[in-house]
Amino acid sequence: MRKINVRDYGARGRHIVRDTIGFQRALNQAKKTPVTIYVPAGTYYIAKELVIYHHTTLILHKDAVVRRMSNGALLKNGRKPGYQGYNGNGHITIKGGTFDQYGHVLNFNNTIMSLGHAAEIKIEDVTFKNVVGGHAIDACGLDGFHVKNCRFLGFRDDSGKRQFSEAIQIDLQLRDSFPKFGYYDGTPTRNVLIEGCCFGNSGEPMMTAWNRAIGSHASQYDIFYENIFIENNTFDGMNDYAVTLLKSRTVKVSGNQFISCGGAVRYLAVNKGKYSTSLAGIDQGVQAGETVIIENNDFKSIRQEDVILIKGYNGVKNQDIYVVNNTFNQEDTCAVRLVEAADVYCSCNTHLNAIHRKHVDRFFSDL
Repeated sequence: MRKINVRDYGARGRHIVRDTIGFQRALNQAKKTPVTIYVPAGTYYIAKELVIYHHTTLILHKDAVVRRMSNGALLKNGRKPGYQGYNGNGHITIKGGTFDQYGHVLNFNNTIMSLGHAAEIKIEDVTFKNVVGGHAIDACGLDGFHVKNCRFLGFRDDSGKRQFSEAIQIDLQLRDSFPKFGYYDGTPTRNVLIEGCCFGNSGEPMMTAWNRAIGSHASQYDIFYENIFIENNTFDGMNDYAVTLLKSRTVKVSGNQFISCGGAVRYLAVNKGKYSTSLAGIDQGVQAGETVIIENNDFKSIRQEDVILIKGYNGVKNQDIYVVNNTFNQEDTCAVRLVEAADVYCSCNTHLNAIHRKHVDRFFSDL
């Protein structure tokens, strides 16, 4: 694999034109051959969305900062018109440094990284800072997505209309999900591991913690998110449910700390309406998911919503739900709420004060 340095392609730090062009020239080398790109310490000003290509390893010095200086995103892995399935620019690794949307200064709604239609993307030891309105990472139609030991700090929503914004959006390719590039073929994100990450506030002026840390808000009939693992993360001060997921096949939320969040974990079937149609546009009705494991988590001071909410609709039930070995705050009155579920196992939890059930079949608990 060829190894290069962004400074050899013109980037010099704190120069909008040279940094933007230098970074893109370095990234373009992957069109020719697999490449490892090194970014030395310094602050680099980026004025246009950078495009990262297939078989790129981008390594940043721990004191390297890539700062947005426009109203666009910072990085995407494609151009229009786009790609289908998982056949876009994949096998990408991004490691180290800080991607700063500079939202306490530039109040422009956008996302830091827009990643879609690809296989095998890994992001490790990266700090994402000060996002306005959008997401730190929009992971849309990815197969093999690994986020490890990253920090997601600072969110701004002056409009008050972005309650649904997640730091990491796990999504599928639909017209209103991912406007950057690609065909709207319903390709879902699957085989995901998010581990060892921290979500909170940056402490910069006008910044708060995220509303949501990890989640999805689009779906399609007979298309499922699959194998989503959220492990050993810290969620501090999220204003809504920290983790909010839609119908999937196998979700595991384990070993996490939830501290002073509005809610902790929400898992929803898809109700009849906008997201219950087939790709052909025919409404097929409610659809639920299966195999949800919530274990070994520590819930502290969940402020307003349920600690855990599992919800189906109109008699269609999420199935095979496991809530085990979690620790709840003894003083919290919020609890576990189950609506339209089947085959639920709730045991070995500490300080779980209440389980609220409605239309639950085959419920097993030691409470």
